[in-house]
Amino acid sequence: MKVRLEYIDKHIAKIVLNRPQCKNAVDFDVIKQLDTKLDELAVNKDVSLIIIQGTGGAFCSGGDLDEFHELITSAQAKEMLFPMCNVLKKIVGLKAVTISYLDGPAIGGGAELASATDYSLARDTVKVGFVQAKLSISTGWGGASLLQKRVGYHDALKMLTSAKVFHLDELIELKFIHGIAQNDQEVLDWANEWLKHHQLLKTYKRNLFPEDEKQRLYANMHQEAERCAELWESDAHHEAVKLFQSSKKQ
Repeated sequence: MKVRLEYIDKHIAKIVLNRPQCKNAVDFDVIKQLDTKLDELAVNKDVSLIIIQGTGGAFCSGGDLDEFHELITSAQAKEMLFPMCNVLKKIVGLKAVTISYLDGPAIGGGAELASATDYSLARDTVKVGFVQAKLSISTGWGGASLLQKRVGYHDALKMLTSAKVFHLDELIELKFIHGIAQNDQEVLDWANEWLKHHQLLKTYKRNLFPEDEKQRLYANMHQEAERCAELWESDAHHEAVKLFQSSKKQ
């Protein structure tokens, strides 16, 4: 399975991206499997905390360009962008508290995925970069809206337009990373603080993130996917993808 769902105990679940050979890049199979597993978690009344992480020393390297480079037109791009945007919406909409554990790079769409969780923990080897601009596109899964919610307008704009890869100290200063964990046990130790009053987590999450605010966020995320699709079919994007793939082969 490219995506695993594990239950640590009655109250904690873990979603694991399992494509270490390509740094857990997202392809169509990953989108479908994430969608299915999130539906399962959404109806589980016992789970109060969900951890999302990758295997092989990486979180997620974004979209799998070896597969997605075949998407040429705006309409074709939407067949990938909208379903993955909906996956991120489902993460945002989970009643349980969510944590992304970045024990390595979260690049491009991987940074968007990390932004969808309530919190992010990281190892000291973490790298996060919204590098979509290097491919002449914008965030396409809703990541800009999620990033603004996390770090604020000015820092979000800086992270997005610079296309820079940020490291641990910078990410903590930006409040993108909320804690350090060097291994899975330290993630659980940090997470267990939430379980002292696990019966109240979902209530407080609803109080702090009401439905009308959530729907506005969803609408903004959808608009991001639309705008990215427009840029996707540009010559500049397709040329940038070719250059990127050529550099990987060298």
